[in-house]
Amino acid sequence: MKAIFLTLFTMPLALANPFEPSSIPADANWYLHGNLTALRETKTGKMVVAFIRETQSGALNEIENIFEFNPLTDLTGVTLFGSGKANEGAAIIRGNFSKARFEQVIEHADNHRTSAHGPVTVHQWDDKGKTQYAGFHDEKTIIISPQKDSVLLGLDVLSKDKPGLPADTVLPAKNPSLVAYANVNKIDMPDDEGSRIVRRAKSLTVTLGENQGRLEMAMVAETNDAMTTQRMAKVMEGLISLGQLADENISALDINHTSKVTGKTMTMTMDLSATKALEILSEMQ
Repeated sequence: MKAIFLTLFTMPLALANPFEPSSIPADANWYLHGNLTALRETKTGKMVVAFIRETQSGALNEIENIFEFNPLTDLTGVTLFGSGKANEGAAIIRGNFSKARFEQVIEHADNHRTSAHGPVTVHQWDDKGKTQYAGFHDEKTIIISPQKDSVLLGLDVLSKDKPGLPADTVLPAKNPSLVAYANVNKIDMPDDEGSRIVRRAKSLTVTLGENQGRLEMAMVAETNDAMTTQRMAKVMEGLISLGQLADENISALDINHTSKVTGKTMTMTMDLSATKALEILSEMQ
């Protein structure tokens, strides 16, 4: 069962619905969200769907046979969030699936038991020695995590018993397919050179979308001082230029990029040919 849930969480298309900040706990130190409906309508999404169907047919058939739904067409939303501590977080999954069927499958797992959280039944089971928890917010929304507290927190935020992020949370781009945020100083990272460079930022927000056949990325980085922000902008621009010089595939992507520094804030945008990117990825398979 663990492999099935991991497939749900990690498939590139398991990201969906417009960004709803109020569904994410206000004290989350990282989150990842996307819009599956919009992504499926893009060139990128269509190719990824085809790729998953071709390479993961066995896993997809297993999921459909057990849970009686197709992840590629029936998942409508996945939001991941966490505190920043290693392996601590939860997934909010929305979709056109049967709550009764999910609970039936979970109830047959090892050491299954339940507890109550208000009106919600919280399921607990063992998967190869590791405990998992899950609870349904409504008929089409389930929260799953290795930590019971994370499930309870997610349920409380969805039911408005605990605060979520402000509804007017500003993103660096409109209507993105993917939104990612990290409160960098609060996230456990290995003590290596790359992590030390990333930690020079206080927070990072990244969005990804597609417009007129081009993949568009926008990033906002907040640092502790203006000098660090300027240096970070130069590093990002240098990495792109270095990649274009060193690799013909990167050069062929036709990358456009701009950066702007305002005090302690860096805003960077980048767009590239979706068709060329997909061609290169296809050749790498």
